[in-house]
Amino acid sequence: MKKLIFVFAIIIGTSAFGVYGQTKNDDIIKLLRVSGSDKMADQMMAALIPQFKQIIPDIPDVFWVRFKQKINIDELLLACVPAYSKYYTHDEIKQLIKFYESPLGKRMVEVTPLLTQETMAVGQKWGEKLGQEIVNDLIKEGYVNN
Repeated sequence: MKKLIFVFAIIIGTSAFGVYGQTKNDDIIKLLRVSGSDKMADQMMAALIPQFKQIIPDIPDVFWVRFKQKINIDELLLACVPAYSKYYTHDEIKQLIKFYESPLGKRMVEVTPLLTQETMAVGQKWGEKLGQEIVNDLIKEGYVNN
């Protein structure tokens, strides 16, 4: 009976220990995944291909299929590790993971892409309006000819 309790204690203890990675870098990768950064990067790349197609329309679709297959999001995540490591302690990374695994953190991951899309559209309209005001002022003040 004591052996059985000991075995269960080891199993429970090691499974609880496995919540975080063995190293800070492992936890940074986990953070990037639970925060949805990997999915956001994948979505951004998927959105770029149609833009490339518009810029250079003579390229056959087979090229873009091969191009998309070359994209390795894991490679991007690994390249981001040093920046996260520079600005966050290991303990802070663990706290961020805990947040993103919480109901509010999961909600944030769900809503962020939609919020980003909407706020980018707002920012674009705002920038266009501001740009037009600057051009109008430059013309009005004689810095630029009409």
